[in-house]
Amino acid sequence: MDYEAVIVGSGVIGLAIARELSIAGINVLLIEKNHRSGEEISSRNSGVIHAGMYYPSNSLKATFCVLGNSYLYDYINEKGISYKKTGKLIVASSETELEKLKNIYSQGLINGVSISMLSSNAVKEIEPNINCLKAIHSPNTGIIDVPEYITSLEGDIQHNNSYVSFNTEFISSKRDNKSFITKIKSNNDIFEISSKFLINSAGLHSENILNNLKGINKKNIHKIYYGKGHYYKYSGKNPFNHLIYPIPGPGGLGIHVGMDIGGQLRFGPDIEWIDYIDYSFDGSLKKKFIKAIKSYWPSLNEEKLQPDYTGIRPKLSSRNESSKDFIINSEINHGIQGFISLEGIESPGLTSSMAIGKYVSRLLLKN
Repeated sequence: MDYEAVIVGSGVIGLAIARELSIAGINVLLIEKNHRSGEEISSRNSGVIHAGMYYPSNSLKATFCVLGNSYLYDYINEKGISYKKTGKLIVASSETELEKLKNIYSQGLINGVSISMLSSNAVKEIEPNINCLKAIHSPNTGIIDVPEYITSLEGDIQHNNSYVSFNTEFISSKRDNKSFITKIKSNNDIFEISSKFLINSAGLHSENILNNLKGINKKNIHKIYYGKGHYYKYSGKNPFNHLIYPIPGPGGLGIHVGMDIGGQLRFGPDIEWIDYIDYSFDGSLKKKFIKAIKSYWPSLNEEKLQPDYTGIRPKLSSRNESSKDFIINSEINHGIQGFISLEGIESPGLTSSMAIGKYVSRLLLKN
């Protein structure tokens, strides 16, 4: 057998799984079709460490986000990875939003998240530029330097005698006796590798991986919808100390105030439903951004808002459906021994990554 485990996709989820398995002594090969790790979902998001107040009770998103928040802060403190525990405000800017804010607050308490409700005056004391009626304060929300996190995970994996193979494309796989025979393409050469375990952590491409796995039942192949988000940067001084989030809308958490480790202010993402992967920037969306931002920051200088980047989320729900939970399927779901499939791992995937890594390792090693 060439490797004990093969993981398809080296975003933060695949890397975190590989780290846990390699710590347990499992020889892992991560195959990544891009030239470096985290090129898609992992590097094209807000870089936020979420706290977990939005998600339904006992959902995978709630469970892994709350656990992952703690695991991630412990890890980045241990490794010296750059981060800021900025805290976060979720603001209600109109009377019609107050009931929704109350529901988020109640769900957050059920999920065990440390949060408090602030009056308009209390918000003004810590964020004088924000216009709202009430807000939820989440002290354990923060931002992380994602490239540093990715590099650290790669280092852990290599230290444990496991590897990432870049520019390597998954073609197909089948289970043969007690191992998986996986066909891959690297440097225009096609060859086969064998492994005891196979993990589908391909993000936007998870559906394609399943379609090329011999023996999988079609009912266990879930369609991935593409939710595209735009981000605008702000060329002026950043007046905010916290991340500022509006009340969530359909498909996402809303156009919010974000920032990078250096303090560069940005806004996003919106949600646009697309049929294929396309990272081009639609500049006509600026008016939508201005309207959304001015609902909580009326003094926005529109001229300082400039296009930044886009990202695409792998969603299990379509445009007109309610948001769905993560899917992490094992043998008990699909009947294939040694195979784990992760699907729809969008936000809060970054925050959840270390918790998911530990969970998948336990599933495979049954401990």
